[in-house]
Amino acid sequence: MRRTILIIASLGLAWIGYIAWPVYDLLVLIRAVETRDIHTVTRRINFDRVRISLADQIVRTYMRRTGIQPSPLARTMAIGAVHRLMSPEALSQLITTGWPGTIVPDKPPPDTLGITTDTIGTIWQIFENAEYGFGRFEVAGPVALPPQQRFHLDFRLLQWHWRLVGVTLPENIQNLLADEVARALHK
Repeated sequence: MRRTILIIASLGLAWIGYIAWPVYDLLVLIRAVETRDIHTVTRRINFDRVRISLADQIVRTYMRRTGIQPSPLARTMAIGAVHRLMSPEALSQLITTGWPGTIVPDKPPPDTLGITTDTIGTIWQIFENAEYGFGRFEVAGPVALPPQQRFHLDFRLLQWHWRLVGVTLPENIQNLLADEVARALHK
């Protein structure tokens, strides 16, 4: 009987640890982004995979908004926009302010909100807005915004560390970046 209780307790602790571990790494990343700790940011983000994620979103949005298949030039422009977003500093700014200031220097709309330790929500709200899988953790934020205006952060367990591998932008930011690509193509 004791052995069964010990096994159940051990499995329960392991499960709690597995659930809490990516949340802890999420909070470490958010603090590093807020404080502009570039060393920690670069260790916690797989920039190659995030670049692919963002470029795909911009190209898909460009296709949806213009109704045309993007030319190689348009794809190159989208990749250029992504590269301007992808420095550790620029990505940190995008996540914390909710606005791609490196690409669109205009003042963001008043309802723009980024992900910070103040806006990500409580631990319970993080759990409510998260999806877990085997080696996968996805979370949406900030919690104060409606779901369609939230950033979706996709983490994967890589080499025993949770790393950000994808960022799904809110639709308004996707539209803004696709419009910037279209504007650059028509100059």
